Amino acid sequence: MFTMDEYQLADPSSLITPCLLVYPHLVRKNLAETIRIAGSAQRLRPHVKTHKTPQIVHMELAAGITKHKCATLSEARMLAECRAPDVLIAYPQVGPAVTRLGELVDQFPATRFSTVVDNATSLKQLEVEFEQHTEQLSVLVDVDTGMHRTGILLGDAADELYRQLSRSSVLAAGGLHVYDGQNHQSDVQERRAAVDSLFAPVLAMVERLAAGGVTVPKLVCGGTPTFPIFAELAKSKTSVEVECSPGTCVLTDFNYSNNYRDMAGFRPAAVLMTRVISKPFPGRVTVDLGYKAVASDPPAGRRCHFLNLPDAKEIQHSEEHLVVESPAVDNLTVGDVLYVVPAHICPTVALHSHMIVVEDGRVVDRWRVTARDRLV
Repeated sequence: MFTMDEYQLADPSSLITPCLLVYPHLVRKNLAETIRIAGSAQRLRPHVKTHKTPQIVHMELAAGITKHKCATLSEARMLAECRAPDVLIAYPQVGPAVTRLGELVDQFPATRFSTVVDNATSLKQLEVEFEQHTEQLSVLVDVDTGMHRTGILLGDAADELYRQLSRSSVLAAGGLHVYDGQNHQSDVQERRAAVDSLFAPVLAMVERLAAGGVTVPKLVCGGTPTFPIFAELAKSKTSVEVECSPGTCVLTDFNYSNNYRDMAGFRPAAVLMTRVISKPFPGRVTVDLGYKAVASDPPAGRRCHFLNLPDAKEIQHSEEHLVVESPAVDNLTVGDVLYVVPAHICPTVALHSHMIVVEDGRVVDRWRVTARDRLV
């Protein structure tokens, strides 16, 4: 899968652990693979929530990726500060967040912002705010494909919400947001069947609206697991443009590398470095990698893959400690360095203020994880 050699530091002695290491050459490889699967950079709208870092946004822009997706206003601001030309905030904006969105639109005129709605109340609040602005805000209707988290179920109510949006004088109907986070089947054929099942009624909605004179200009589809499937659809001749919005693959993690063999071209581009802090008794060590440094998702016992201790079994996890067992730990001493590919990289990145940048086995820079901070 991946080996210790490409991640090990020549001299880790100056770094306080736990820390997050990032490898730009692997980020670039992952971006190239993402574009290859999509067929072109123009078909991509990657989600910034995985890395939250300006330097990686600039790498995406340099690769020709001009459309981005995010979840928070902080991420949207960071993207605008990077002069990203097209930013979709794929998260419901309610209450004072609507006003802050209006402020961002005014502050960063070079960036075209858009957002999503799944109900008439939110649509009205956006209309009231953007009556004060000279340019229309692009808004997509968020459809519920079966995850039942946000989104409106396909049917008459969804059709009418989109028609209502299309009649707005201050909002522009930008298409449909089609996220399917419930689809994470390891078998690619099962994933393809799931996507086919949800995509047909989405296209039927587009056709019903078109028959009534209402245009749906694009569909923003999927996350990382279904990215290759939606990429195939984007390349085929559908009645509407399809944009793919993977996130995790820019850095990738152990779960994606292990569970989705059809995406084997991606390499973990960020790993955690930790140290042995205690050897309580034979066969067991404690490292300084608590769940304040590696995400507590998935459940305990399945959060870490130790590159130089691959048979480690996670026994106990708390805020600042991780206890593991392995016959090999008796060869370790207090202070020894271990490297870990997290099971879930996105929430892990958000736990770190900086990434330590590694090239050719040496620390060359530190990147601030800018958008981990919320707007207040």
